[in-house]
Amino acid sequence: MNKGMQTQSVGPEPTPPRSRDKDVLAPLAGARMSYAGSPPFMREEKGMRIRWWQSIRWRLALESMLVVLSAITLLALTAILSFAYYYGVDQSDRLNMIATDSAQQIGMNYTLSNNLHDAAVASLPAILVKSQRTQNQGYLVIVLNRFNQRVYSNTLLQRGTFAGLPRGALGKIRIDVFQAQQGIATTDDLGIGGLAALRPFEVLPIRVNGQSDGAVIGVLIMVPRSVLANNIPPFLTTTSQFVLIASLIVAVLAALAAILFSRTITRPLAKLTNAARVLASRDYSARVQTEAPGELGELARTFNEMAARLEYDVNELHRQELWRRELIMNITHDLATPLTAIAGLGESLVDGVNQSREDYEATGHIIVRETLRLRRLVRDLHLMAKMEAGALQPQRTPVRLATLVDEVLAVLATEFERANVEPRNGIVYNLPRMPLDADMMTRVFTNLCDNALRHTPAGGTVTINAAQSAKMVRVSVTDTGEGIPEEALPRVFDRFYRVDASRQKATGGSGLGLAIVRAIIEAHRGTIWAENVPTGGARFVFTLPM
Repeated sequence: MNKGMQTQSVGPEPTPPRSRDKDVLAPLAGARMSYAGSPPFMREEKGMRIRWWQSIRWRLALESMLVVLSAITLLALTAILSFAYYYGVDQSDRLNMIATDSAQQIGMNYTLSNNLHDAAVASLPAILVKSQRTQNQGYLVIVLNRFNQRVYSNTLLQRGTFAGLPRGALGKIRIDVFQAQQGIATTDDLGIGGLAALRPFEVLPIRVNGQSDGAVIGVLIMVPRSVLANNIPPFLTTTSQFVLIASLIVAVLAALAAILFSRTITRPLAKLTNAARVLASRDYSARVQTEAPGELGELARTFNEMAARLEYDVNELHRQELWRRELIMNITHDLATPLTAIAGLGESLVDGVNQSREDYEATGHIIVRETLRLRRLVRDLHLMAKMEAGALQPQRTPVRLATLVDEVLAVLATEFERANVEPRNGIVYNLPRMPLDADMMTRVFTNLCDNALRHTPAGGTVTINAAQSAKMVRVSVTDTGEGIPEEALPRVFDRFYRVDASRQKATGGSGLGLAIVRAIIEAHRGTIWAENVPTGGARFVFTLPM
């Protein structure tokens, strides 16, 4: 059954040209265009290759590793310097403690023996052995008398006052010895390369009986042997090795983490790039499948929305092209039929074929009818153009639906009588007036009744009802025909759609009637749909706001 707007045809009718839907859909069917047929810029982009160091993945990984390595290096240096500083402070404190104890012990033993050498021999060996055992550190000890003559030393070199001490520090040591002879204790450093705090030495005055107010009887010089050897203390060496090994391990782990982290960013980007390439090849079904959070996930969702919109637009363009071609075919058909009839009848008039007045009147009626058919077609096309341009604006005035339907049925009375179909207006007169465009609504009821009339068998009925519900009015046009196939219900309002295209010759029409009805109802901010009646027939229902 054809539920589009139909008009009767007279005379021979040319066969419409075959539709070329395959030609229109060819670009979509062959969406995966080969690069050989691609535009030049696409071939150039395809030929480009990104070097590994230009890849954002490796650049991000390298930059992350450089930052991490810089931080690790800074932390390692800070740790080593901190250990060295606190080790130097601790070493100075220990040296000061041992030197002070040694000077006091020598002063106390000097009181007993009254000999500085004997007092040093009696005091220092035990103290040095104890320090070697507890601190794992040996010391060079020199004891000078009041005349700066060496009276004791635990070094084998006996020549010279400062034998065993570095030559570069002798000037500093002489000054400190002079101050010690004046009763001033000095903690100083040799200043031999590296951190001076790691090379301390002590110069202390030796006083009688070890008392702070006793007379100065000599000077004690004490230097750690690790300082004299200019070696890094074992503790610092071990600690530095551990710090460097730990830093290396952390750097390797950081490098692996940077590579893995960069993949979390570059993998969604790679998917986006591949999907963009697919889109560029005119396959608009490409989508990005990713669960990346944050901005990358939002970018992927936005890309998918863009691709879906692009696919819809492209498909819509193809549909519009199909509609355009179908429109041309239908217009050609609908124009050719009445024009052929009018031309044939006109030629018969010119040739004098008609001899009687009745023949002339019959010919004139046919010409008028076909002319009116052409005018309706032109009006439909004009209205469709306004629909496409969004310029369909109702001119609203208060309208009583019952009266409007009576007028429409009165105009179509002859058609109903010819088809032996009974029209029924079930709209009550007391239904409130509604703000409607009278001309447009007349067109709606005319198209619906005409459509129902053509698909209702003789002896059937076409009934129009209306009921008020809240602030809406529900209007229905029901026939007693064969109904509409279920699969065709969603499409009956499409332009040029026919449920049975093979019946076009018998029923005629452009297929715009129901599409125009829907456009008018939607312009009035209403909705329309089609349904089948359980007892048989079809029903078109639309709602209008009060």
